Amino acid sequence: MSRRLRPARSEFEAIAAHSTASFAQAFTPLLRAIVGGSHSEIEQARKRVAALIAETMTLADLYGRRRALLEFDAAVSKLAPDDAQFAATPVVPNVPFSVAYANLLLRTPRLAESASAVAELYQTTHSFALAKSAEMALTKAVQGYTAQAMTTGIATGTATQTIQALGDFTRSYAQTVYRTNLGTAYTAGRFQQAQEPGVREVLPALERWSVRDSGVRQGREQDGGENHLAAHGLVAATTDPIWQTLAPPSGYNCRCGVRLVPLPELRRRGLMSGTTVLRYEPPGFGAFRTHKNFGKRRPDLLIYGGGRLT
Repeated sequence: MSRRLRPARSEFEAIAAHSTASFAQAFTPLLRAIVGGSHSEIEQARKRVAALIAETMTLADLYGRRRALLEFDAAVSKLAPDDAQFAATPVVPNVPFSVAYANLLLRTPRLAESASAVAELYQTTHSFALAKSAEMALTKAVQGYTAQAMTTGIATGTATQTIQALGDFTRSYAQTVYRTNLGTAYTAGRFQQAQEPGVREVLPALERWSVRDSGVRQGREQDGGENHLAAHGLVAATTDPIWQTLAPPSGYNCRCGVRLVPLPELRRRGLMSGTTVLRYEPPGFGAFRTHKNFGKRRPDLLIYGGGRLT
């Protein structure tokens, strides 16, 4: 019996779960440089963070593309494909990026055509902007800690003490950066691969889903006005402009995702008119809200540098 392709959510969580800690550790040298280093040391630490972000997003994007291809293969064959697993994580501990990158292309040769462009995109513009943003956030945290210490009369002590005091913040912030941008790149890769004519003919639409547990953002006071649950079940063509603003993630640490919907299912659900996919908006869809400061981007334009990564 062939094994089924596990759900995209499970696959993404497998990517994310194993590397959050190692990603957070990479922020510590940047924090240390900000607290007591020279301008040159800060710059070098920022470059290391930028490289890590670029590697993470490159592999996540390619994994997203690979996921779309696996779903395409499953739809074409009408069989459950082998459970072709992702590598344990895009930032594989003790494995150089070049090795993980090469291994991914070896397992999925169809990615070779787009892989270099994906790597160039994340390794040039976006990663440096994100690393600079991280530097500013950590600098602000240091300034806040110092100001609080002065106000309360508590000595800030050594640089090591400051770093230890901000350890929880650094880990939490790094996790947010990691998961949000991992999700952005993973979704971008899936959207871009879904635009390929062959894939689009078989899987012409996407359905958005939310994790329906107590933690899902649903417009409550503790959600800060965000309501992601309202978009659960949205179905639209892969080329529908609604995905310019509705493609997950829809906020920091957002757990929402999408799945590619095959043509037979769309017909069965009455969501096809000839060759046109009919958009389905779930009840209460108008209540959808994202984080007010969360920048949006078109996933299908990321490869051309036309989008913004948050």
